[in-house]
Amino acid sequence: MSSMGGAPPASRPGSDSLCDEFSKAALGPSTSPSWSDLPIDILLSILQCLELPQALAFASVCTAWRVAATTAGVPGSCTPCIMSWGNHLEEMQLHRRYSSAVTCKLYHPADVDKSYGVSFPKGCFLVCCGASHGWLILANDISNLVLCNPVTMAMIPLPPVTDFTDVKAVCGGYHRGTYFYEAKRLAIWFYQKAVLSCSPSKDGAYVVMVIHNDSACISFVKAGQSKWQVASTLSCSDRYLDCAYHKGRFYTVTLKGMVEKWNLDGANGPTREVVVIARPLPVECILARHLVSTPWGDLLQVRAKPAVEYPDGIAFKIYKVDPDGCNVVQENVLGDHALFLGLNHSACLHTKNLPGIRRHCIYFSAPVITHAFDFLLQLRVWGGARTYDLERRRFERVVPFSDTKKLVYGICPSEVWITQNL
Repeated sequence: MSSMGGAPPASRPGSDSLCDEFSKAALGPSTSPSWSDLPIDILLSILQCLELPQALAFASVCTAWRVAATTAGVPGSCTPCIMSWGNHLEEMQLHRRYSSAVTCKLYHPADVDKSYGVSFPKGCFLVCCGASHGWLILANDISNLVLCNPVTMAMIPLPPVTDFTDVKAVCGGYHRGTYFYEAKRLAIWFYQKAVLSCSPSKDGAYVVMVIHNDSACISFVKAGQSKWQVASTLSCSDRYLDCAYHKGRFYTVTLKGMVEKWNLDGANGPTREVVVIARPLPVECILARHLVSTPWGDLLQVRAKPAVEYPDGIAFKIYKVDPDGCNVVQENVLGDHALFLGLNHSACLHTKNLPGIRRHCIYFSAPVITHAFDFLLQLRVWGGARTYDLERRRFERVVPFSDTKKLVYGICPSEVWITQNL
């Protein structure tokens, strides 16, 4: 797929190789070949024919090629981008069509008129369940989770979905409790979010934690293990909304505000410490909770809740998680940083070296939300990927979505923030 809609030029019978053509156009007969001297219009034409992995490799060749890639809108290796699979989701949900291979679009939030394609091999992309440290956590066409690096296309399969006690494989799909699911549809309803403790390409000692089973359970698996381990199952009156890795430990937060700190290395299995106790709240008071590990060492909780006095009817409040509870902090606590929240492992990043990223803003993509779905249908500004200005207290749309996709965004997100990890 072309990065910006172009198609590669057709080869002419008997013509020289592409490399020879470039050399003749840019170099004189007595000049030593130098690819860095190619005219920028030729470099831009090449970039139009590349998908993201090839475009990033192109940008790493030399300074001249990196300048051309920047001009063409190729995202930098550290720049957070939004990846969208909305068209794939629409085909699955409304037309029950399952593509053999899936191509997603990658946008820079400062220039959504340009997009790059990221194509995934047949069968590995049913839905995306998370993004951490440059890797995606995908559910494949039999609803098993797979780690995928979207730049190198490295794949790491995780233990099968049948490891979970309430999922049984049957002819044509799975039984989950008393319900039957097609193999290609169980993942849509079963997984809510997955995060990584670190990049698998760093030292291999990663841990994956997943929120699943209608957000009632959290389970984990360590690198090299062949079985999922259930860490916790909540009562029906509460559910998990987010998890994050902070200072060597996973933390989780529930709808009622309970924050747990997890030790997954105990001799007798996983243990938890309740950092903040749950507090009864009307379900409609909370739309989302996110945990964010900051560069200065704090753990923040960001809450999204209805607020009729705000322009868009939604307020984001930032709290510091302390042993004695969650304390509200000043809205300028971010300083020159920006938050990236959603289906991804939440991130707090300094904006100095991130061109086009605005300080003191929340870059937000809709997570899985079922507890307040009826309320979401009344909102005009939920779904897709958006920027929330903490000073103006309102959303700005980053990546638009169609009315059709809006019908399913509360249950099935179609965007995730991801930072490339070369």
